[in-house]
Amino acid sequence: MAMPKSFLRRAILLALMALPSFASAEEQEIRRCDFKLKRGCIAGYATVTLARGTLARVEALVIWCGPGGHRKSLDYSCTIDSSRDDKASAWSQDGGATLIANGSPWNPDEPDRVKVTVGRDVSIDFDEAQSLGRCGAGAELPRAIVIPAHKAACRVWLKTP
Repeated sequence: MAMPKSFLRRAILLALMALPSFASAEEQEIRRCDFKLKRGCIAGYATVTLARGTLARVEALVIWCGPGGHRKSLDYSCTIDSSRDDKASAWSQDGGATLIANGSPWNPDEPDRVKVTVGRDVSIDFDEAQSLGRCGAGAELPRAIVIPAHKAACRVWLKTP
């Protein structure tokens, strides 16, 4: 039994229309790493989403142990979750880095921004990010997290006391 020509044409047209969506899905890259530090009983992860090589989203979670230094329900955490299309942040370029400014900083008189540099590795610099408003009591953002190019644990630098 032969297929009608109109059916075959429609099938080919639908297949061709689907190609761009497959291509764009392939152009999205997610880089992630996890970490667990003995010093300070700290754990967490960092994730960036790249769309055609450009930073589209950054997410980080840092969990600090609660009182007593053991993991339990009294842990404190810091969270960063921002994407280019959200209304809570302002994204800009600074040379080869993306600056993500918090639209509602805890202290409006101080800078509250994250600097992300994408290269072989991805560097997330929290040096000018305010911990207040993002972290529970007893927790703070690290100075930086680096997501290695090859699947490995994050490299994390804590702020010196």
